[in-house]
Amino acid sequence: MIRVFALALATSAAAALAIACGGDEATDDPRASKIGAISENATYAYAEAGADGLYDYLAASVTGKCTAEEVQQDLDGQPVPTGWRQVKDIEFGSATATATVIVITADGDVEQEWSFAEEGDSWRITSIPGLEDCAG
Repeated sequence: MIRVFALALATSAAAALAIACGGDEATDDPRASKIGAISENATYAYAEAGADGLYDYLAASVTGKCTAEEVQQDLDGQPVPTGWRQVKDIEFGSATATATVIVITADGDVEQEWSFAEEGDSWRITSIPGLEDCAG
């Protein structure tokens, strides 16, 4: 857990740069850096610890429907990320967002549509490919 946290801190500047360089109109919105950070941190947590790592970044609406074991089962067959490249095309609703998240896999970069919800002063993931049964 400490290793993941240290990695998250070390890559926060990289996330801000990747978001800023993504040409996304939403980058003027201060929420964009939060979406970038949560997608990056969740990607590395999933790469490091599997579904247990990702589970910490899921919205309450998702964790209320699925256990970590069910999340792992739902993600079987999906490409497992080895790293995070960028977030782009962020679109905000009132307390929701969608974005294209580019993750690095053993087979190359994969673009995925992720959804997010604002919970308090942070953002959580409500949907990624494979979690349709748990999506909140």
